Amino acid sequence: MKNTLKIARAELLNLFYSPVAWLVILFYCIVCGVAFTEPMTLYYRLQKVFMEAEPHWTGFDGTGLTAELTGTVMRKLAANIFLFIPLLTMGTINREVNAGTIKLLYSSPIRTREIVLGKYLGLLSLMVTLMLITTVFLVSAFLITLSPEINHHFAALLGIFLLANAYIAIGVFISCLTNYQIVAGVLTFAVFFMLNTIGGLWQQYDLFRDFTWFLSISGRTYYFLNGLISTRDIFYFALITVLFLGFAMIKLRSTQESKPWTVAFSRYMALFVAVLLVGYCSGRPGQVKYWDLTRRKINTISTSTQSVLKELDGSPLTVTLYTNLFGANALHGLPQNRNFYLWQFWEQYRRFYPNMQFRFVYYYDHYSEDSTMFRMHPALNIDQIAEKVSKELGIRKSIFMPPAAIRRTIDLHQEGSQLVMQLAYKGKTTWLRTFRDNAVWPNQDCVAGTIARLTRDRVPKFLFTAGHYERNPWKGNERDYGEHVLSVASRTSLINLGMDADTINLLTADIPATTAALVIADPRTELQPAEQKKVNAWLHKGGNALVLAEMKKQSIINPLLRPLGVQADMGTIVHPNEHEMPHILLGQLTHAGSTLAMERDMYDYSRGAVKVLNNPIEGGVNLRYTADCGYQVQPLISIKGNDKTWIENGILVVDSAAPSFSAAEGDIRLDQYTLGVSLTRGKQRILITGDADMLTPFRRRVGNAFYSWLLDNRYPFYANYPGPTDKFFTARPVTIKVLKVVYTYVAPALVLLFAIVLLVRRKRK
Repeated sequence: MKNTLKIARAELLNLFYSPVAWLVILFYCIVCGVAFTEPMTLYYRLQKVFMEAEPHWTGFDGTGLTAELTGTVMRKLAANIFLFIPLLTMGTINREVNAGTIKLLYSSPIRTREIVLGKYLGLLSLMVTLMLITTVFLVSAFLITLSPEINHHFAALLGIFLLANAYIAIGVFISCLTNYQIVAGVLTFAVFFMLNTIGGLWQQYDLFRDFTWFLSISGRTYYFLNGLISTRDIFYFALITVLFLGFAMIKLRSTQESKPWTVAFSRYMALFVAVLLVGYCSGRPGQVKYWDLTRRKINTISTSTQSVLKELDGSPLTVTLYTNLFGANALHGLPQNRNFYLWQFWEQYRRFYPNMQFRFVYYYDHYSEDSTMFRMHPALNIDQIAEKVSKELGIRKSIFMPPAAIRRTIDLHQEGSQLVMQLAYKGKTTWLRTFRDNAVWPNQDCVAGTIARLTRDRVPKFLFTAGHYERNPWKGNERDYGEHVLSVASRTSLINLGMDADTINLLTADIPATTAALVIADPRTELQPAEQKKVNAWLHKGGNALVLAEMKKQSIINPLLRPLGVQADMGTIVHPNEHEMPHILLGQLTHAGSTLAMERDMYDYSRGAVKVLNNPIEGGVNLRYTADCGYQVQPLISIKGNDKTWIENGILVVDSAAPSFSAAEGDIRLDQYTLGVSLTRGKQRILITGDADMLTPFRRRVGNAFYSWLLDNRYPFYANYPGPTDKFFTARPVTIKVLKVVYTYVAPALVLLFAIVLLVRRKRK
């Protein structure tokens, strides 16, 4: 050990007595200084502007100020550190060979591993110096922000340090291969480039996929930079370091022995296989340990999602990915993207439930011959088109099942033959869908809702009344509710969040007792007495309901509301203005309305990040209610009254001249207009709104809050995370200016001056 430390000390002194090391330190300071001060000055100016414009401004939301300041520094270092390392390592071993001192080392009682480890530790000591420089910027960020997040950024620092360790080990090995320092530097860059790109090579081949994915160094610091430490990534960097340091020892030892090349080759292969084996075992599901160092645990699935995973009893959860060569999102399901699918999407769930089994089914099919695909290839049939497309993608056509075979196996027509996952658990199956947007893969709430279908005996089901031209949960046009209820293509639809819905004709069917809630959405014709009787009976026995009224239809809905002590006033609330049609207004959610559920905006309201929540109203009607009907009533949505707002009872033409108030025509002004109320009695929940357009695609701002409240907030499984605490700068303007000058100009100048003085004095001696 003494010999190793002596060699390390000599290597470190040699680095500090060379201009290359000081050049690296200088550029390192410049990169860190610019990356830190630019966002610092930008956000400080923004804070000043926001506080002047809004005295009650709640601060920067999002990732937090500490992450914005130091995160930029860390990302810059992770992306550019490979530029510095070859300059330091290119002469590590070959300098001794060229100077002839390697023979002295060989002849002295020093082992090969002591030489390699000594050189490595010397370079590592310089890297520790660079990490200390980075720590200065971290400390500065902590001192100028309110309630900074600290642990997160030490995880990032650890990731960069481990990355540098691996790069140094590679550089030490490369310096053993050639006596020319420039060649060693170029080869080191080449190896770095190879390790950063190899993860995307041959991913379509099962034989090479996991091999190249394991060797790839690209993205290995991603989780560290975001505050998540995993044993898989630690093992990776440690194994890469051991691998190349071992290669360096084998190379130096082979130069001292007169043995056949096969001996050295067998040593290389034995070490390589051992590293691969350990790496494979350390990355197996269930063997990986995680430490989320972020204060808000943003790298960990939400507690609601974890609670659903806990409902699984340890039995295998089988996930089958069906990829249609001609379907939407097909590229994301192909073999070359399998590791991304497993490690970037499913790993966050396997962390809490490792007993997941994955199957992959590839096929090609199309249900319409009149499509762009056939028009682009008029002379080819579907099999020939599949052959051509698979060839362009570099994939064997033989892995894809033809249309007849896949149709005999499973019916995917209802899923649109797009990329979709089928989850199977203890004999039950359900669908987990992908979406046609940039994210593609489902969110946590979709995954949790889908798994809940497998673990729970009953799925909540909403029944929408039909037969009177109500809003339709199946249709996705501008007026209807299909987009957020039964659309398989929408992330926020009830069906993708673990709930079911259907229509019911009350003339021909009774309301099942298992119904979660009855939805009466803007009927346009009067309900028959038998239908009204069924609705009243449902409400009388404690059934939940959502009733949505609409202007000019008050007489139809009022008979249903009367037993509840609620009435929809005749007329339409208007507010003539020069920006919008008079019947389009902005309703403000009350405190009760803003805390109905944990929709993102409502969650932000509950933690004080948002002060007021609004929802557009189009043709709203005022709701009057009494408190003597046995229900506890709370207003949810209201509009403050003023001289320019009233209930128009005359003829309203929204696309003509602006209406004017006329008491003679029955127009009424109120101090406040109520457009939504909630009624509770025991466990019963009823929600009534005066505008059915609130839940249409262009007006829906409350998300699924109405449905969630009706289900006692058991669904959906919201994945909300607390906001950051480091939302304000505490430093004075002069401090910000001083830091910018010091880190951008003074610190690099001092490093340069010190380096010049040291090197000149060294040269004189």
